Amino acid sequence: MSFMFTPPTKPSGIAEVFRFFDLLYHSTVREVRKAKVNPMVGLLNDILQSMIYVAFFYFFMQIMGMRQLAVRGNEILFVMSGVFLFLVHVKAIGAVMKTKGPLNQMNLHTHVTSILNILAAALAAVYVQILAFFIILFLTHVLLEPVEIYYPAGVALSFFVAWLAGVAIGNLFLAISVFLPKTMRIVAQTFQRVNMVFSGKFSLANLIPTAMWPMFAWNPLFHTIDFARSSMFINYTATRTDISYAIYVSLGVLLAGFMVDHWTRKFASESWKARQ
Repeated sequence: MSFMFTPPTKPSGIAEVFRFFDLLYHSTVREVRKAKVNPMVGLLNDILQSMIYVAFFYFFMQIMGMRQLAVRGNEILFVMSGVFLFLVHVKAIGAVMKTKGPLNQMNLHTHVTSILNILAAALAAVYVQILAFFIILFLTHVLLEPVEIYYPAGVALSFFVAWLAGVAIGNLFLAISVFLPKTMRIVAQTFQRVNMVFSGKFSLANLIPTAMWPMFAWNPLFHTIDFARSSMFINYTATRTDISYAIYVSLGVLLAGFMVDHWTRKFASESWKARQ
């Protein structure tokens, strides 16, 4: 009967990887569905919101006479290159901050970690934006004029970097918010409002005056949007921005956020929830 006391075998590394991705898939689906009673209605609402953003900013540019600030080509593509990268960035920040870090009750379940919760929330946010992007792109191509993207891989890279930057910044805000919840909520809202102006959604980096350049150059999203437009239009080349800057800043901020989160988890307490 000695077999009764044999310790359970530890799963192999490959099994652990498959288990993680299985949990990630189900957690992502849960994040997509939990916002609305009817998941399909919730998804359509998010897509409609993105479409309204694009339509509003498109007509805003027409009314304000800002067409001369855009690239020669498809105007809706110009608006989409700014709006969708901005949306995926700020929604990633908001989604990550809602996971509550080490105070999330889902962490009490076996194999559920803060990294899993953050990835699930971030993937749910980017999934909706990608779906809305392709729907608007299809409608533009069919109903208005043929759509031609000069370098699709560069646009995809820009979309990913904008999302990564949002995840990194949201993760850092989340790690600090355990100690300063109300303050960090205000900081996050202020940061998103600042991005409305200094993300370069309506202006090209090559046309920004030198005196105003420092106000935009610090922002990784600004470099990402400009790179997206350089990849999207054959008539525009980004000469003043660098996508590698956005990548390095995003990875550095992401690492800093995980370091703070790792230190915070050592001292996390149920009593901290009273301050949330």
